[in-house]
Amino acid sequence: MSLTLAIPVCNDLPGLQRLMAQLPGLDCIDRVAVLDDASDVPVRPEAILPRGWASDRLLLLRRDQRGGPGIGRNMLRDRIETDHVLFFDSDDLLTPELPRLMRELAGESFDFCLFSHADSRVDLWHGWGQPPLDAAIWRAAGLRGTLAAADAAQIAILSETANYPWNKIYRTGFLRENGLGCAETLVHEDVTLHWHSFLAARRVLVSDRIVAHHFVAHAGDRLTNRTGAERLEVFAIFEPIALRIEAEERLDFLLPFYRFVDGMIRWIRANLQPHLHAELDRRARDFLFAHLDRPRFVALAAADPALALRLNLQLARSAA
Repeated sequence: MSLTLAIPVCNDLPGLQRLMAQLPGLDCIDRVAVLDDASDVPVRPEAILPRGWASDRLLLLRRDQRGGPGIGRNMLRDRIETDHVLFFDSDDLLTPELPRLMRELAGESFDFCLFSHADSRVDLWHGWGQPPLDAAIWRAAGLRGTLAAADAAQIAILSETANYPWNKIYRTGFLRENGLGCAETLVHEDVTLHWHSFLAARRVLVSDRIVAHHFVAHAGDRLTNRTGAERLEVFAIFEPIALRIEAEERLDFLLPFYRFVDGMIRWIRANLQPHLHAELDRRARDFLFAHLDRPRFVALAAADPALALRLNLQLARSAA
């Protein structure tokens, strides 16, 4: 089983160096592919190659015009030569659980393996592991143990977990066979890869090993902290996912997807510049009216009355 670590990076050489320095201690990564997304100072191989790593195990690409991590991941996906790929962010870290997970996956057939992660917000509470919402979703799926195959119902439940690109080890052929990639938007690009992966997958493995340590910065110029109109592009990202759920009659995904949509709308509102709230409400109304016909809304209301109430309140806000 061969694995490429694929990393888009922009103006984060220290973070990338910190991540790359872990590689000698992780004997399960065959190649690293880095996409330098027009960093002000170009990334050089000699600045990131850890001691003892052969240069032919590193693929370094560069864009001269900044496009965002989605474009970067798609470019890297098209150059992967190993059987599997793990997309990663330059400001996060791997844990010693990765080689253990890779040994368990050897010989297994799967489209992707979803694994657990630690979050720096949990660190602040002197804990270790996923945020409460993600932990609750994993509990709801009822999966226990270091490695398990998820059934169809569990796959649908787990689709609501964190929409990160780096909490899954993908079979490279699965991505290519299904034309899976990130949206080429500046933010929310990982939503596309996440949901279409869950909708397309036939065999999903789940591991409770904490393989990644995610660091959340609440200030600074990271894309996570953007508060402008680029946030409103999320509805163009929602659209093909909703259409696919409808066309394929994936009713098992209806509830988790609209819970996610509701949560994302509320998160964007809380982080959006106030003068854009009216436009957010208009786009939310148009999207919900286009995709939640009466039978679907009745189904949601029966399964989760609180969600139906929140969506009704969102529509009332849009009409105000």
